[in-house]
Amino acid sequence: MKEKNVKVTTTTGFDDIKIIEYLEPITAHVVVGMNFFKDFLSGFTDFFGGKSSSYQDTLSSINEEVINKLRKKAYSIGANCVVGLKIDNDEISAQGKSMMMVTAMGTAARANFQSESTDLKTDKKLKSIDVKFLNLLNLKRQYLERFKNNELNIDEKFWEFIKTNKVHELSKFVIDEFESALNTWQEFEREKLSKLKTNTLEYFSIINSEFASKELYNKLKEEELSELVRENVIKITIGANLIDYSQIIQLLKHSNFNVKKSGVQIANFYKETYDKQDINQINEVLELITTIFNKRGEISTKKKLLSSKDLNIWICECQKENKEENIHCLKCGKDIYGFTKNEKKPKEVIELLNNKIQLLRQVLG
Repeated sequence: MKEKNVKVTTTTGFDDIKIIEYLEPITAHVVVGMNFFKDFLSGFTDFFGGKSSSYQDTLSSINEEVINKLRKKAYSIGANCVVGLKIDNDEISAQGKSMMMVTAMGTAARANFQSESTDLKTDKKLKSIDVKFLNLLNLKRQYLERFKNNELNIDEKFWEFIKTNKVHELSKFVIDEFESALNTWQEFEREKLSKLKTNTLEYFSIINSEFASKELYNKLKEEELSELVRENVIKITIGANLIDYSQIIQLLKHSNFNVKKSGVQIANFYKETYDKQDINQINEVLELITTIFNKRGEISTKKKLLSSKDLNIWICECQKENKEENIHCLKCGKDIYGFTKNEKKPKEVIELLNNKIQLLRQVLG
């Protein structure tokens, strides 16, 4: 038996199943930033000019996350089920910041299930299969073969199939095609490009998060990624709620400055749920952002014309001289730290992370 096979019910038991032993009451918690929903919707509106159906999936997955944590706790004490499930939502706040704590509670128990798992395993032979499922497997095989032979084209049927069936094996193909389209966006109709962005986000929102996260963060680690592609891959990562602090740490430790900046932009957003491990990782992210982003330009002075007074200036890394009052370079649009107007600055993200850590410590200890 595995922890994911622990059965959970809101009732006191299961039909025709005998409870052998009641173990103990258990609880599980997750913490959600209250402005997570605002950030989520804002990202969708900016990116697509509207909302996506995956937003509803995100809301429901919060409860699924806390129930899964309850399953893990039950499994760790030898239970194979949880009865009397209840879920409570409580708002907490500190220093003007608000978060929501979702609590799941129930009684861990052992029951006499004849079969502890009905999950379909791809590595096991089935006793029978219906024609619909057989057709799906065949179509999936065809798509994978076309992908291997460089013959795969994206159309509406393709999107419908890989999203409905959550075909994670094509995640690299999807993100590479997304990059290619953005690099040649002049050749696309505006509506077609918008649909591509929507489909790509929805795909990465619903496939296995482990595969989705791997492909998106690997793409962000590519040094030669264009500014447009990097910006949009970051939006996909945030919109699919794939905020992964271990991956952010890897971005920040990268040798390439633009890759490092990607880590800062993603760290600015809230995860869907938090646990104690996140506190240590956020601390590491905070330390990295604090130490690695130094001034890339040079502060200097120059003589004013027809005057003996000096004029304070700063010289951008692109070698353009700028007046002291010009926060962003008049040539490349970056500030002295190498960030553009539209990018979150390290100082802003540091403040947000400090507040986040305080709230998490207050709730999780």
